[in-house]
Amino acid sequence: MQLQSSIVLAWVLGILAVGSPPSAYAEQEDANATASSSASTPNSDSFYSADWWQTTGGQPATEYWEFTDGELHLQKPQGGKATLVSPPLPPHFELTWQWKIEDGCNTGLKYRVRRFGKSMFSNSYLGIEYQIIDEPPGSHSKGSTASIYDLQGPSESKTLHPPGQWNQSRVVAVGQQLKHYLNGELVAEVVTQGPEWDLRMAMSKFYGAKDFGRPADGDRIMLTDHGGKAVYKNFQFVVKQADEKAPESALSSTPSDGPYLGNGIKNSWADQSSIVIWTRTTESPELLSEGTKFISLSTSKAGKLSKSTDEAEIHRAQIPEGKELKEMFGACPSQPGRVRLTYFPTKQRKNAVVTEWKTTTSESDCTAQWKLEGLKPGTQYAAIVEARSVDDDVTTAVLRGGFETAPSITKEQPIKFCITTCHDFIRRDNGMQGHKIYPVMRQMNPDFIVHAGDIEYYDKPDPWAMTKPLMRFKWGRIFALPTNREFYSNTTSYFIKDDHDTLKNDCWVGQRYGTVSFKEGVELFNNEQFPSHPKRYTSVRWGKALEIWILEGRDFRSPNSMKDGPEKSILGAEQKAWLLQSLRESDATFKVICSPTPIVGPDRKNKRDNHANDIFEHEGNEIREALSELENVIVLCGDRHWQYASTDPDTGLWEFGCGPGSEEHQLGWKEGDERPMHRFLRVAGGFLSGRLSYGDGEPTLVLRHHTVTGEEVSRFKFPMAE
Repeated sequence: MQLQSSIVLAWVLGILAVGSPPSAYAEQEDANATASSSASTPNSDSFYSADWWQTTGGQPATEYWEFTDGELHLQKPQGGKATLVSPPLPPHFELTWQWKIEDGCNTGLKYRVRRFGKSMFSNSYLGIEYQIIDEPPGSHSKGSTASIYDLQGPSESKTLHPPGQWNQSRVVAVGQQLKHYLNGELVAEVVTQGPEWDLRMAMSKFYGAKDFGRPADGDRIMLTDHGGKAVYKNFQFVVKQADEKAPESALSSTPSDGPYLGNGIKNSWADQSSIVIWTRTTESPELLSEGTKFISLSTSKAGKLSKSTDEAEIHRAQIPEGKELKEMFGACPSQPGRVRLTYFPTKQRKNAVVTEWKTTTSESDCTAQWKLEGLKPGTQYAAIVEARSVDDDVTTAVLRGGFETAPSITKEQPIKFCITTCHDFIRRDNGMQGHKIYPVMRQMNPDFIVHAGDIEYYDKPDPWAMTKPLMRFKWGRIFALPTNREFYSNTTSYFIKDDHDTLKNDCWVGQRYGTVSFKEGVELFNNEQFPSHPKRYTSVRWGKALEIWILEGRDFRSPNSMKDGPEKSILGAEQKAWLLQSLRESDATFKVICSPTPIVGPDRKNKRDNHANDIFEHEGNEIREALSELENVIVLCGDRHWQYASTDPDTGLWEFGCGPGSEEHQLGWKEGDERPMHRFLRVAGGFLSGRLSYGDGEPTLVLRHHTVTGEEVSRFKFPMAE
């Protein structure tokens, strides 16, 4: 580190935001800081000049503070309004000062202060805080004196003089390293990078503030007012230069060999009090974007290869000689490790629950799951996953996500949701980021999403996934796409499987695809790559007016080749009986059925695996007639590669096809071929959204089709006018 200049200066900082809106002064200073790459350094009298400071509310500093005899007195504490902020200053520095407080005082000095957007305390100033507070003897929490507030508590051996006596403090903020001293002793130290820092941030109130605590041009200091009188003097500010070649503290050391959490977090089966959380330990934090391309096979060659039960033969046909699967384009291979989960209501961090460590193994593709119970209804939760190696206690990766539980069945709470279908890696439409719909839906902030199946396609090229390793490869690849991973890590989800992500097109019990049996394909989806559930179907009440039904369309179905009649079924006898009985018993205003395949259609004549065509006509008629007897039953379905809204001509049952989740994936229907049952038709990619609201009268449900970039292209309001 090289000393550049030394000056006497004033500083301010506290880690919680000041609640007042940005002042014109502060906005102008932000503009100045943006325009200039280097902050100005005030002279030795600056700290003691009232003109150098401004309150965060825009009032003159002298309204609450006295500047006398080389001391700065907070004489009129206002519980926040008297907080002072400096002009922009250099981000690398050492700062020393003396202070004393009165009984009950809560103040502090914040540094590397800037704004982080409206989502972070309404765009108020935030920064690292050297906490100063009247506290009981022996305090060493993350909110005690000299702590790096809410991130690192001070050592238990710190020497603190009581209120009314002077203390000396020192902050060193150079590069990514922060150090707090109290009365000559180093008492707290962190490095603002690496997994340990990620974990601190994930558990703090500053989660979501990008690059929080890291140096940036235009950073400021603050002197905070959280109540009580305080006096400051003898400020000395020394500008430093970060040495990029200097090794960081041992605090920042991070194993380079993982494991990581390249597939993020998934959740499913949420209700008012429970949910299942899923994760996977990986060899790398991201997918391999520059990997080797697979050997492309034609559909006819792949068809012949799919008859083979020799895993090595199937791999040789698609993986170039001398290459391993983990070297292929998009690879995100698993790596054994240990994981644990911490979860809490986002506004109640003190109520965090921490699980025991789980060991992940190659036998289950290094996946892990937790069934959480006893949750609060209608509550936003944070979920933090940590990863470690099998034989080391050093954290190697940290990821924070979140989910929402369903509200009480008596609560009139507005609800937003989305439904999507038909994804795969080769037909993504947003490059190596993933699918365009995910940033759009993330901005819409739905309470939940239903993925109605065909999440990936085993029976499509590069690679044709005819072995379990190739199937796992495809799951690791698609959920390592950044926008896809971020969305599902932070959104309550329900996952339905269909034929392409079970085994192959139009599959049923007893079939094989290469080396994989139908039973093995079901097991891979139901209990390994997605959150598990004893039954793959359920209903969930989302407040007083909305109930959703999640259907399983593969596990119980009869062969397509079976003669149609009372015994032929897609749902199976048990699931069908449950569906019809639970629908009749529900008093929800809107009963929304989420199906992997169409019940109403219309569909193409050559399709053989859904209720909209005559191959399952008997059960289709039975279900449509039963559903039409109930009010406000609506079917939302996946599987189809076009968007539509239809009504059955015989029963009046409504069905909405959400369309494929990529603009590279629309196919199968001719634009303009509108049948009498169509109320809307669009052969293009996009998604479907629903919005339940409560007005002065009855609740209403609005369903909309969207393009992949979010534009609304249809709107239907229920209940419908006569």
